[in-house]
Amino acid sequence: MMTMLVESQIKEEQMQNEAAQLILKRSALIKKFSEARDLNFIESYTRIIDEYLLDLFARSNIARQITASGNPVALVALGGYGRAEQCVNSDVDILILFEKKLPKDTDALVKELIYPLWDARLETGYAVRTVKECLSMAWEQFDILTTMLDARFICGGSHIYSLLMEKFRNRLSKKYIQTSLNRLIDQSRKRYTDYGDSTYLLEPNLKSGHGGLRDYHTILWYARIMSDIKCRRDLERYGFLSHSEFQMLESSLKFIWDIRNMLHSITGRKCDQLHFEHQLELAKLFGFRDKNGHKAVESFMGELHSKMDFIKQVNIMITEDIQLSKKAKLFSGIKRATNYKGIVIRERRLEFDPVEMIPKKPDLLLKIFVESGRLKKPISIEARRIVGEFAYLVDDKFRKDISNVNTFEQILSYSLWEFNVLNVMLSTGLLSRFMPEFSLIVNKIQYNQYHLFPVDKHSIRCVQIINSFKDKTKDNSNQLYAGIYKELRNRRTLLMGSLLHDIGKGDPAEEHSERGAQIARNIMTRSGYSVSDVEETVFLVRHHLFLIKIATRRDISDEQTAVFCASKIEKVSLLKKLYLLTVADSMATGPKAWNGWTEALLRDLFIKVMEVLKDRELATKKASKTIQRKKEEVLALNQTGFVSKVGTADKGLIANENSAWDDAVLLKELDCMSYRYLLYVPAAEIMTHLNLYRRLENRDFLWTVASQDDSDIRTITICGKDKPGFYSKLAGVFFLNGLNIVGSQAYSLGNNAALDIFKVMPPKDKIFENEKWSKAEKEFQQALNDDAFLERLTDKLPRSIAPKSGQIPIPNDVRIDNETSSFFTIIEVFAYDFPGLLFAITNVLYKLNLDVRVAMVATKIDQVVDIFYVKSVENGKVDDSQKQEEIKNAILEALPSVHYPNSE
Repeated sequence: MMTMLVESQIKEEQMQNEAAQLILKRSALIKKFSEARDLNFIESYTRIIDEYLLDLFARSNIARQITASGNPVALVALGGYGRAEQCVNSDVDILILFEKKLPKDTDALVKELIYPLWDARLETGYAVRTVKECLSMAWEQFDILTTMLDARFICGGSHIYSLLMEKFRNRLSKKYIQTSLNRLIDQSRKRYTDYGDSTYLLEPNLKSGHGGLRDYHTILWYARIMSDIKCRRDLERYGFLSHSEFQMLESSLKFIWDIRNMLHSITGRKCDQLHFEHQLELAKLFGFRDKNGHKAVESFMGELHSKMDFIKQVNIMITEDIQLSKKAKLFSGIKRATNYKGIVIRERRLEFDPVEMIPKKPDLLLKIFVESGRLKKPISIEARRIVGEFAYLVDDKFRKDISNVNTFEQILSYSLWEFNVLNVMLSTGLLSRFMPEFSLIVNKIQYNQYHLFPVDKHSIRCVQIINSFKDKTKDNSNQLYAGIYKELRNRRTLLMGSLLHDIGKGDPAEEHSERGAQIARNIMTRSGYSVSDVEETVFLVRHHLFLIKIATRRDISDEQTAVFCASKIEKVSLLKKLYLLTVADSMATGPKAWNGWTEALLRDLFIKVMEVLKDRELATKKASKTIQRKKEEVLALNQTGFVSKVGTADKGLIANENSAWDDAVLLKELDCMSYRYLLYVPAAEIMTHLNLYRRLENRDFLWTVASQDDSDIRTITICGKDKPGFYSKLAGVFFLNGLNIVGSQAYSLGNNAALDIFKVMPPKDKIFENEKWSKAEKEFQQALNDDAFLERLTDKLPRSIAPKSGQIPIPNDVRIDNETSSFFTIIEVFAYDFPGLLFAITNVLYKLNLDVRVAMVATKIDQVVDIFYVKSVENGKVDDSQKQEEIKNAILEALPSVHYPNSE
């Protein structure tokens, strides 16, 4: 008994020592990989685990006893371990396989073989099954099916493993091939829905996203189902991939595996989502450096997207082949003609027939994409390869041929999200060959959270959105765009402008809109377009951000804003195209650039500019009629005993304000109001504001707080004596109380009275919301009485700030615009948002004797843009250049400095 105990203790110590040795070997391998990534880590790591299991199995008394009893066991590697692709923190999946039945010593065997792996800190999953159980489960569960496809013998009874695989292959080929292929497609679709298209996402999932490792696994599983290939190299040997495709696959996989392993290593866990916070570090570790204006991280991510896009395209071809092979059985061998001799439909795919025609008629390389778009039929895998191989035929003479230019226009018009013919053209390399300038933005990454897609994918997406405007049936907003699109006579400049609007981003040395306009001019001129088409496309590219900047950074209720835009655009047809391009560009950028609020602002601006362009005199007359009608509505409300809407915090304050005005007095007040106010403020709100003004009397201010039914926003209407610093002090009080201002408007009322309307986020604790507003009201009165009251707030402002983890800091910036408005100087402040930002800026403006009349908040990439319409207290607009420079420097001095995340 004592001998057995001693032997057990010796064995336990031996296992612990070996587990420690495994940990040391693993750590040494990871260290070596981190220092020099020339080794094949995944195979080396797989080999270490194999050797460890072989030693364990060889010394296992339980395994020997079970085998001696006539029930031999086999150890089988599954999943990534089965494929010999073991990553740093990936699971080690093992099958303990018996032929017919599980022995009573199974638990003891598991303890001997699996527990040591857990002791070695490896995430280990295991299953104990018979051959029969494995076979029945393979056809019931997709994950079991794929583990069977990846299964690899490690040690033990090899004949049991061989028996399992022989029966599995036999049943698969006779009964389950199509079922397995269908399940492969279904699982891929679900995965794409869950994880997205990694070739479009700036934080890609290296494993499960479209273009990730799981796409490669799908290719491998497809080949194993169809041909029982044994290793990755067989993808070329069995004809699934060409030699060049296989070489590219190997290069892509090596790069992705290296990134995944390094990501596992630096995070210390299984992590497949490449978040912003790790991209900078990985770019540096992989040797990427800032070069010629290109950021290292953008080059790194561009390389990754290129590799993932290749895997995605191969997977798409395989997937289409599975789907079409099933549908094409009825058409097997039947060849159908198309509109072009040399291009045929065979088995529901487009092919070249004969291929020998291509050198004589290289325009077929473009025309096959036209037919694909027109017929909504995919180009076969072989035809895509042929396009890539013959792309060298596309030379400068080919590009200048007007018939080829017309063919390319057709391809643009057929590119839809549902059938992505332009993306296929990009993946074959033909798009960059036909338009070499486009190669500069292929997989070009914009390292921020504002743009969701790489530049090339974004540009193609923009074209697809323009084409979607052909469809009126989608939603109400699309009906507006469809109506405008239908009115356009010349759409080719819009499509070319959409494709080329960001082409300048390939050259970081210049502002991308201006550089893009130069490139667009070269492309359009080379392609033989008329002078008017060239100039229109250049205008669209140069000014593709013009409308969205005006809509979100200027006061569009000011008629001068529309007049300014009209003077820049000049033609109605050009406005329509620029509007549609702006909508498509914003939609294709992502939710931070396009939402209901942005859409409404842009639509309102478009309508106002349209009215000015159609007839400036008519627009002025229409405005005058609108103002007269508004006055009549206000007078009518007064006569019917209008009752002001009162917020819950204000009922005691203005309960008796609603007695009728004398019509003559009321009309006099209305005549003193600005056109801008009368044009865009509803009559009922005007009446409420006038009643509030009448109650002001000798008070410094009165305010009302109102909730909007469809929004979690509070509207604060403040009527007060027009004192310098009014806006700044209000911003300070809101900062003091944790209230966030999201927008404001300012108007004049009566003699020396101002009306400020603020949109404010409500307090976090809504139970005590009324108390919070009462406190803020009292503190605002204190601030108006005492300039020093808010001085202590400046100490609470941050001294430095970092963007979200992983982002490259963008410096603060201040710009001054004296062109857009005749009455105001417009100040734009670009900075990262933080509590108190608005107070920090307006406090400076107050000290510089500048009066804020309108304030707006917009976004620019990862920053916010605060826009202020200001007047000098003494002289109106700020025209003096020295004063402008003083304003810029003072604002920048008040803002916190920007630094890299996590830097000291």
